[in-house]
Amino acid sequence: MTFLLTGGAGYIGSHVLVCCLEAGHDVVVLDDFSNSSPEAPARVEALTGRRIELHRGDVRDETRLERILAA
Repeated sequence: MTFLLTGGAGYIGSHVLVCCLEAGHDVVVLDDFSNSSPEAPARVEALTGRRIELHRGDVRDETRLERILAA
């Protein structure tokens, strides 16, 4: 199963991201990096050996969100 994780580059989000990946799920991360760092998902990739699809953006941007969900 594939999840869309908003805020996945933050402290709590990155921990949720690790749990989802370790459970065998694919994860698409959407984050605006206002309280996080794009390095967090890169570190999660290094820890888990799994690739993460990362998008920079705001969940309130309906057009961007629709494009991500359609893909």
